[in-house]
Amino acid sequence: MVGDFCLAIFPYYDVRVKKNKFKYRPILVIAEAGQNDWVTLPVSKISHKECIDLEYDIKIEPINYPLMNLACVSYIRTHKQTVTHRASITKVIINVKKMYPALYTRVIDKVEEKYKRNIIEARS
Repeated sequence: MVGDFCLAIFPYYDVRVKKNKFKYRPILVIAEAGQNDWVTLPVSKISHKECIDLEYDIKIEPINYPLMNLACVSYIRTHKQTVTHRASITKVIINVKKMYPALYTRVIDKVEEKYKRNIIEARS
């Protein structure tokens, strides 16, 4: 699973109807967390451009990565790790680690950079 670009079901709160709902979201699996859980990164189109993190969001243009089947420019949010249970992953689209190794390496480098920065700041 490591390196897989997938669709997964995620809960969210719909403020309009004041209820929890679910939606499909693209994710990138970057590590095993154990017991059928995976460390994942969300992939988002980021509607509000002021919300793009210029340092940690990696831009994915569909024309450059056609096997990912993205409908629009999206961003891998390397600073927003989460744990996703295997049962929530509904479809594997492509293994980015194998098909786009330079992109995968760039993603992992950013994750490690953010993680190291957080540790250094926590020590201060």
